[in-house]
Amino acid sequence: MYAKLLASMALFAIMVPTAWAGEAEEFITKLKTHYQKTLPIKAFSLNHHFLNKQYRDFNYWDYKTPNRHLSQRLVEVDLVKKHFYDNDILYYSGGRLYDRVQYQNDKESFFYERSHTTFGKAIVNRGMGNFDRVVRYLVTKIDFLAVRPLLEEANVDGNITLHRDKKSGTTTIIHNISDDNIIDYKFRENPLRLVSINHRPLNAIFLYDDYQTTKGLTFARYIESYYDGATEPSYITFNDQFSIIDKVDPAKLQVPDGYGPILSRGDGILESKEIAKDLYLVTDSSAARNSLFKVNGDEIILFGASGSTVLAKKTIELINNQFPKKKITSVYVTHPHGHQIAGLKVFVDLGIEILADEYSIAAIKAYPRFADDIIRFKFRTIEHEKFIGDEHFYVLENMHSKRQGFVYFKESGIIYQAHFLHIPLDNTIPKVVPSYTRTFIDYVRKKQLKINRIVGNYRNNNISVEVMNKVYDAHL
Repeated sequence: MYAKLLASMALFAIMVPTAWAGEAEEFITKLKTHYQKTLPIKAFSLNHHFLNKQYRDFNYWDYKTPNRHLSQRLVEVDLVKKHFYDNDILYYSGGRLYDRVQYQNDKESFFYERSHTTFGKAIVNRGMGNFDRVVRYLVTKIDFLAVRPLLEEANVDGNITLHRDKKSGTTTIIHNISDDNIIDYKFRENPLRLVSINHRPLNAIFLYDDYQTTKGLTFARYIESYYDGATEPSYITFNDQFSIIDKVDPAKLQVPDGYGPILSRGDGILESKEIAKDLYLVTDSSAARNSLFKVNGDEIILFGASGSTVLAKKTIELINNQFPKKKITSVYVTHPHGHQIAGLKVFVDLGIEILADEYSIAAIKAYPRFADDIIRFKFRTIEHEKFIGDEHFYVLENMHSKRQGFVYFKESGIIYQAHFLHIPLDNTIPKVVPSYTRTFIDYVRKKQLKINRIVGNYRNNNISVEVMNKVYDAHL
C-alpha cells in the first residue's frame, strides 16, 4: 500500500485535465449508476476496528519499536436527523482500557466514559456541531458515503474536472467545492472501485482496498489513512460489519443513570498555591493539567508543565511574576511521551536544564520535532532513587512507558506522578486498572513511603492514600 500511496501523491501533484467536453458528466452518471443501491441509505450502523498511530503522538511503550494501539468502534448514524451514537474502546499498552461514548440527538450532544478513567461520572457537553465534526471523518471510512459529494454535485461542468491515466487504468475526479475545499477521488475501472481520496481540507489521503460484497452491498473493508504528510498510515481501519437501520436506537441517545454533573470547562487561568513548605501547585479551575514547583533558595525546580508550548509559557510567566528575583533552573520530565515533552523547547530557549532518566533523555533526543534544536538541550540524568535535597526520584520499569519516573517530597509526604494513576477529579474508581498502576502502588508500599497527597499531572491533584488503595483493591 505504501507504493500505492507514493503513486497517488505523485499523481495528485501533477494533475492536469485530459478529458473531452462532457466526459466528466458522463463519468458522474456512471458513478451514480454504480452506487445507486447505496443512495437511499439514510441511517446505518458500522462495526469497525482500527490500529491507531496518529492519536498516540509518539506515545509508544518504547520509542525504538513504535507500536500501534487497537480500537474497537461501534457507530450508529442518522444522516437526515443528524443523530449519532459512537462507542470507541481504545486499548492502551499495560492494560489500560478507555471506553468512551459520545452522541447527539435533537437537543443535546454529550460525551461520557464507561471506563471512568479520565472524567469519572462527569459528562462533557460537545455542542450541537459535534455531528458534523464526527461524521466528516466517519464517512471517509465507507467508500460509497465518501463519494456522495460527487454524486450530489449540481454543477458538474463548473466544479468537476476529470483526468484519465490510460497506463494505470484509473480515472481521477477533482471536485472543487470551494476555493479552500478541494477533494480528489481516484477510481479504478473493470470493476469500478474507489482507490483513493486526497482530502485537502483534512490534509489527508485515504486508500481503499479489500472490496467485499455482503447483502448486496459492495464496500472496501480495508482503509489506510495518512494525515499531515505522513508516509506511514496514521490509522489502519478494518470495516467488520455495515448494516442499514431505520434510526439510531433512542436508548443510546441519552446519558445513562448515575452520570453527572456536566464538566465545567476550565478558565485557563493558572494559579499557584503553596501546598507544603516551599512547594507550590500550579493549576487552573478544571485541574485538567497540574504541575508543581519547588523553591530552593534562589532556584526553582519545575515538575511537569512541559506538555505543550502554551502551558510552558503560561507556567513560566506565573512563576516569574510570583518570584521575580528567583530563577527557574530545571524542569523534570517523568517519561518521554509527546504530551509530556512537546513544550520542552520553551525551557531550552531560556537555558533551563531538563531532568530525566537515561531512557527518557534518549527518547527526547529522537523526538522529530526537536531535531533542529536538540544540540541546545541541556540534560541532567536522573537515576533511580536519586536524591536532590528533599526530592527523591524513582524510575520504574512499567508497561506505560519503558521507563517512567515519579518524585517523592519526603518532608511533606507528597508524590508527583503523571500516568501511573488514572483517577478522575471526582475520585470515581476506574473499571479497569492497568498493570503499571499496580507496579507503582506495589513500589510505594514496598518502600514504605509515607504519603499524605498524590498530585496527578492530569485531572486530579489531590489523590488520597485511601483512594489509591481502593483502586488497587477494586479489581483483584
